[in-house]
Amino acid sequence: MEEAMHGDTRSKLVLCECGKFHFTYRSMTLHFERQEFFAFVDSVARLGTLVKDSANGTAHHPAAVQN
Repeated sequence: MEEAMHGDTRSKLVLCECGKFHFTYRSMTLHFERQEFFAFVDSVARLGTLVKDSANGTAHHPAAVQN
């Protein structure tokens, strides 16, 4: 496997020889096809923006956020 990105010690992203992305965060690993990974990243970014706006007082503070 070729390591594509390595941030802090809690997370890493590996591009496998099989063409899949393996995203590990702490003890959890998610396996994605290329397009699935990009959809996941977009979804997490949108959710992160909602939570950030909520914390800044620019949006309603939700008990749960759904994308």
